[in-house]
Amino acid sequence: MAAKKSKRANEKLTTSKQIIIASWTAAVILTAVVVTGSFIGCDMTAVSVIATSAWVEVSAANGFYFWKAKKENVMKIAVGSVKDTPELADKFAAVISALGGVA
Repeated sequence: MAAKKSKRANEKLTTSKQIIIASWTAAVILTAVVVTGSFIGCDMTAVSVIATSAWVEVSAANGFYFWKAKKENVMKIAVGSVKDTPELADKFAAVISALGGVA
């Protein structure tokens, strides 16, 4: 019997998720280097500045990702609601416009 691939195995990670993963990985590795170097007794001044900058980048990437997800979810909810109650389409369009539109 042939093994079926799961649906998740066929999906590729989106670019934004790849950026999040890369950001977190770099920040965690740099933080581990700083902690390890500090315990060994090395001067970690320069690396700690880079590690701090990596965490700033992680927060910026997370902010972008959540902003993007919010915009996508507004559209999904609106489209689903319009399918359920087509007579409210104009009201949903007004709400989307009030929330900043689709872009």
